[in-house]
Amino acid sequence: MPNERRWLAVTAIGLSLFLSALDATIVALALPSIAQHFQLSASLASIVTLSYTIPLTVLILPSGDLLGRFRTLPTFIVAVSGFGLGSITCGLASSFPLLVLGRVIQGCFGAVIATQGIAVAAAIVSPGERGRAMGIIGALAPLGSIAGPGIGGLLLAHFDWSAVFFVNVPMCLLAALLGVLSLRGVRLGDRRLGSAYRQMGGLLRRSPFLGGLLAFFWSVSVGAALYYILPFDLSALQHIAPPAAGVILLCVPLGMGLMGPLGGYFTDRYGAKPFILTGSVLLFIGSLLLTLVAQSHTSELNLAWRLLLIGSGIGLFTGPNQTLLMSVGARETMGAASALSNLAGRLGSVCGPLVVSLSWTFLASFPAQISVGMVIIDCFAVLNLLFAWVSVQRRSQHLSAAREEV
Repeated sequence: MPNERRWLAVTAIGLSLFLSALDATIVALALPSIAQHFQLSASLASIVTLSYTIPLTVLILPSGDLLGRFRTLPTFIVAVSGFGLGSITCGLASSFPLLVLGRVIQGCFGAVIATQGIAVAAAIVSPGERGRAMGIIGALAPLGSIAGPGIGGLLLAHFDWSAVFFVNVPMCLLAALLGVLSLRGVRLGDRRLGSAYRQMGGLLRRSPFLGGLLAFFWSVSVGAALYYILPFDLSALQHIAPPAAGVILLCVPLGMGLMGPLGGYFTDRYGAKPFILTGSVLLFIGSLLLTLVAQSHTSELNLAWRLLLIGSGIGLFTGPNQTLLMSVGARETMGAASALSNLAGRLGSVCGPLVVSLSWTFLASFPAQISVGMVIIDCFAVLNLLFAWVSVQRRSQHLSAAREEV
């Protein structure tokens, strides 16, 4: 692959990852309109979300096994085109079953997009540039999930519900075009190291990888739980108007977007270890500081800078941590590593809100619910810091042992 096109390839991959993450949340505000259009109950309308997220999650590991069997460009084009086809099916759906079918198609191809992206982005750049690539990818994918409701709301203000699906089509075309220009001839590796499932087992037996994977899981759990709690806190306790609340909620992705590429750049210069730990520490401090003010009324600015600190911690942690995960094994194992990382992120996005909601069933007072929810988030942040420390320490020990053998 021509060296000068590697960042164009990272852009294509980042756009596709943004797209697959976006569609997990962009339909949230459109569900009432969809339910009204097809005359559905609220519970039936939730199938629109589940029919995307279930295949997206279930097919992550099979997608990791698929990546090593075919060349990167055809797989990328098929995945992006299939995702666009599913989006068109949803937008043109004349019946509810057809809409569900379109969402399932989106989820199936979205799993391939999400799993392929991290591995390819890590493989197409040199090891000395991997941190920057992971920083860009690590910032774009979460931004898709967080930006979904906002973009969906803007579209619904001017168009009907089908617009949230048709908006994917030009982005799919652009990603496919950039992929054709930059991914020709790229391949993750052959099958010499066995099936992807065997590779996954080998990676999980390596403590640096397992520690980094668990640290990533808990960092995602922090973000997901936080976005579950904050809308309740901002409206019921802080009494902040929806427009101002929306701006405050953007502080987390703003911090991620600013620190993600910066963390990747510093990783390439100074190594991943200090920035993995620094990001985890910032995340922990930010969550503690937010806990101090979440249960009582405070100013918008006082909330905003604490959320910005949390977002900066997540952004600084994610890129270096993904760099470490992609560097533990050989090039041929990057597909397996990407699948496991993607699965950890999906499970973390479920774990955070689930644990918080379960705890709330035992609490009658709303301030107590917010207080306990924030303590749970603090515990998630502690676990993130603990496993991040384990990961970098084990990595250092493995590298020292390798030097001694040489």
